[in-house]
Amino acid sequence: MAAFPDVTTRIVEQKPGRLVLGQADGVACRTMEMFEAFGFSERVLKEAYWVNETSFWRPDDARRGSITRSGRIQDTEDGLSEFPHVILNQARVHDFYLDVMRGGPAPLEPDYSRRLLDLAIAPPGADGPVSHPVTVTLERTDLALQGQLETVRARYVVGCDGARSTVRGALGRALHGDSANQAWGVMDVLAVTDFPDIRLKATIHSAHDGAVLIIPREGGYLVRIYVELDKLADNERISSRNVTAERLIATARRVLHPYTLEVKEVAWWSVYEIGQRLCDKFDDTPEGAAGARDPCVFIAGDACHTHSPKAGQGMNVSIQDSFNLGWKLAGVLRGRCRPCILHTYSAERRAVAQELIDFDRKWAKMFSAPPKAPATPTARASIRRSSRATSSSRGVSPPARRPDTTPRSSRPSRSISTWPRASRSGCASIPRRSSAWRTPGRSSSATRSRRTDAGACSPSPTRWTPPPRAAA
Repeated sequence: MAAFPDVTTRIVEQKPGRLVLGQADGVACRTMEMFEAFGFSERVLKEAYWVNETSFWRPDDARRGSITRSGRIQDTEDGLSEFPHVILNQARVHDFYLDVMRGGPAPLEPDYSRRLLDLAIAPPGADGPVSHPVTVTLERTDLALQGQLETVRARYVVGCDGARSTVRGALGRALHGDSANQAWGVMDVLAVTDFPDIRLKATIHSAHDGAVLIIPREGGYLVRIYVELDKLADNERISSRNVTAERLIATARRVLHPYTLEVKEVAWWSVYEIGQRLCDKFDDTPEGAAGARDPCVFIAGDACHTHSPKAGQGMNVSIQDSFNLGWKLAGVLRGRCRPCILHTYSAERRAVAQELIDFDRKWAKMFSAPPKAPATPTARASIRRSSRATSSSRGVSPPARRPDTTPRSSRPSRSISTWPRASRSGCASIPRRSSAWRTPGRSSSATRSRRTDAGACSPSPTRWTPPPRAAA
């Protein structure tokens, strides 16, 4: 909206200031394409960790108390997008959006420290719809003006206020669904470990201690670790378990055995319950009344759909929600689209959210399932299904494995331990919107995946180093 000087927009935020540490971190290829439309994709690429591969670990058949690598695949299929799948703190994404807003033709800055108290929609009058039908009451939460009330009248309101959305409650709508009664913990840690795939996206299943998902963070030092916890009883909340960061670390150590994990610092941690819930409609128009009036209040993101974070789609789908709604609102407000186009937002985005939740329900159940018995066809098939589902969880399907016809004696035999150390930025200098990093046989200063004799990808260095030249 900052791109349109003829549209007056106000952004209200309950937090006291800009986001400093975000919970979301996965940025899908499609989201990167939207960042390109806003003009800051290059900034994201230079700061982010590039997810080129995913590795899979399961209990060792010979020693069930230990884990062994069972596979490694390319994270996104060739030709999916000119952009990679990357990891970057949500707070940095917010900063980039704020920069775009401040530099637009109609500069915008969020109004912080304001809590929504009430939202009312005026019914159409005798002369037709009211010009500004939505009235919003805000309460100041900053110390200087704490308790002071503000009233805002608007043509349209969009509620992006999370799973406990006040806007959704004002519309009389609710999230419907169920919970898998499964608790998980997540932590961003600075750690010392001999686990060989610590700088790769990795899923690890142990025989008796649950599962762990590892996501390297940007910068080359921090790692995000998702830790499976105990199942919850019906109607039980994870807050009643008094889970601590020390417990998450201890569980992660048991899962990673025989590898060691020494946590030097915990930058952030949290616990959560897996639940897949969806709102019946994403606007204020009653069912069956689409032809009677047009919507003027909308909800987006977690306000209308919630799911587990391991699929890596929460921030991505939420951004896509607002992108879909934003251009339609701009078109209507500038007189270039009829208001009836706003009905398509709820229909289009609810269908996408339903597909995501259906997948997330299956994925969460499969990820939390205990590993199969060793060395059986069923176990091997389960590993393959898990591998494909994990790659698809970021919005894509993995490529089919292609046999390597190169003679074995001619294939590279470089081991994991000989790859260069990760750089601080998590990637090298990035060529402008080039897909050469993913194309076999082409050189690039960015990270490229490399094929092994099994058709999967070997570990990619996070900074490409040219081979030394022979002495003249």
